[in-house]
Amino acid sequence: MDKDDIEKWSKRYDDDYEHRLQTIENDLHSALHDQGYLTQDGVVDAIRWKLDAQIGRRNGNIKKVRQLPEAFVEKVTEAALLVEDPKVQVSTLDSIPGVGAATASVILTFYDPKKYAVGDRYLMDELLDKDRTMGISDYPKILQALLDRNPGGYDLRTVEKAYWKRYTVENDVGNW
Repeated sequence: MDKDDIEKWSKRYDDDYEHRLQTIENDLHSALHDQGYLTQDGVVDAIRWKLDAQIGRRNGNIKKVRQLPEAFVEKVTEAALLVEDPKVQVSTLDSIPGVGAATASVILTFYDPKKYAVGDRYLMDELLDKDRTMGISDYPKILQALLDRNPGGYDLRTVEKAYWKRYTVENDVGNW
């Protein structure tokens, strides 16, 4: 995609972005910067955001997080932000029961949308030609693919939104 395509598709994403999900993104961004970690409620919100339309999976993962000590969730999310290696960061966040690689990518993206992006199976297919769930080792590859496709200094979240939106429209998927 060129600059015009990135702007067109990311705007289309933003136009369709539900206010309640945008609120979660903004709240988690603020919490991550103000506190340097997420509380159990913050991780639950990240799961709600990522698995919004997958009610059974979402509720099961929320239940797993709710069974953990608050301090564990806070320390793990804090530890993930201490390093600057996306694979280590996703692996660290993935150690929280109920948080997988895709939800971990949400937390990182909401922390710093300039250098992180939300990963999922659609981006795996679009960017890496692999139609499967994103794993821990895939995340740095997705980030690199987005960097390689960034036509002009956009933050990775903007590039990701454009590719994700175009993929979902052209493949008629993700229409929650």
